[in-house]
Amino acid sequence: MSQPELIGKQIKSAVSSLTTFSCEFTDGTGLIVKAMDAAQPWISGQLVQASALPKEADAVCKVDWSWIIGSSIMSAKVSEKDAQLQLDKVGLLRITLQMWQGNPFLAFQPFRPA
Repeated sequence: MSQPELIGKQIKSAVSSLTTFSCEFTDGTGLIVKAMDAAQPWISGQLVQASALPKEADAVCKVDWSWIIGSSIMSAKVSEKDAQLQLDKVGLLRITLQMWQGNPFLAFQPFRPA
């Protein structure tokens, strides 16, 4: 499913944990992508107000997302198994659903700048 409401939004900040990726946009909204339901895993993507985003202190493991800051979304697609964000400055960021010991988690490609 295409996500036209994300097109043109500029990334202000981003954080992630094993099961969640979130980015705040300069317009005061944000995107939360979550790995859901261990029994029948799927990805949830939701556009929210920035105040609803997880804070960096909530992240289990710290990832440096500074390399996507300032990028704008050119296209976006969120499905049950992955999320794809085409960013104007860095290219495609793909978030995929993976499993480890029966629990869903998110994996990122690329996970760092080229």
